[in-house]
Amino acid sequence: MKKFNFDYDSENDDLFVYLDNSKSEGAVETGNFVFDFDKKDNLVAIQVTEASKVLKALLSKLIQLSNLKDFKAEVTNFRNMASIKFTIQDNNVKETANIMIPRVIGDSPSLNY
Repeated sequence: MKKFNFDYDSENDDLFVYLDNSKSEGAVETGNFVFDFDKKDNLVAIQVTEASKVLKALLSKLIQLSNLKDFKAEVTNFRNMASIKFTIQDNNVKETANIMIPRVIGDSPSLNY
C-alpha cells in the first residue's frame, strides 16, 4: 500500500491526495471522485469533492478531515475494472474502504487548466 500526501480544503470541502513526483496521464471521474493514473496505470492522485459527506457515507466511523494524519491506497486492476482500497486516519480513527471503478482512461481534467 502506497502512502500518499494530502491537502484538505475545508472551505470547499475538497480532499486531494497525491504521490510526490508523479504525473497524471489520464483520469477516471465518477461521482465525487477523480482518480488520476500515470502511463503504467498506477494511481497517482485522487480528488474527492464534498469530501466530508462522501467519506461519511463510505466509512463506518467519522473521520475529521481537518485532523487527517495518513492516507494510503492500493489498486488492483482486473479486466475493465479497478479496485481501490484505501486507508485513512485522523488523530483517533483509522478506517479502510474499497471503491470499484471502471478502467476507462481519458485525459485528466486537471491537465486542461
